[in-house]
Amino acid sequence: MTTKGKCIDCKAEHEAYNAWTFRTCCDWQTLRCPQCPPEPPVGPAKARPANHPGPRCATHHRRRKAEVKAANHEKRVQKTYGLKKGEYAQLYKFQGGLCALCRRATGASRRLSVDHDHDTGDVRGLLCRPDNTLLGHARDKIEFFKRAIAYLEDPPFKRMEEGRDFE
Repeated sequence: MTTKGKCIDCKAEHEAYNAWTFRTCCDWQTLRCPQCPPEPPVGPAKARPANHPGPRCATHHRRRKAEVKAANHEKRVQKTYGLKKGEYAQLYKFQGGLCALCRRATGASRRLSVDHDHDTGDVRGLLCRPDNTLLGHARDKIEFFKRAIAYLEDPPFKRMEEGRDFE
């Protein structure tokens, strides 16, 4: 169910998706799967207009989708955390493109979270999801991390074997 057309960005001839998609179809590339009936179903799952402004080749479709996603993320961090335009990217670059705590996560598959102080609302840095969750679980209490350090340096099992108290 594809038609010949020109990409609205590069103007190259390509197989364009037509202006309608079907909700019931499982193959979004061809708009129909082998199990779909020859005619679109009638009823609540009938055709609806596509949500893009016009046909694009796959390369430009992916590029446009990434641009829209980045713009939406920028708007969300501006509104939620009060960052100015481009400050997320500036902070990401300042941190060397890594999580501020573990220094391993790059945010390539999932963007780094904006960590902030819940009392003041001040942004502290960018963290990967596990580290941000850890801080949330600790409720930002320094005593939690002191106990964690003590636990790692002198574990309870070792103290038990040596006959020392747990404290």
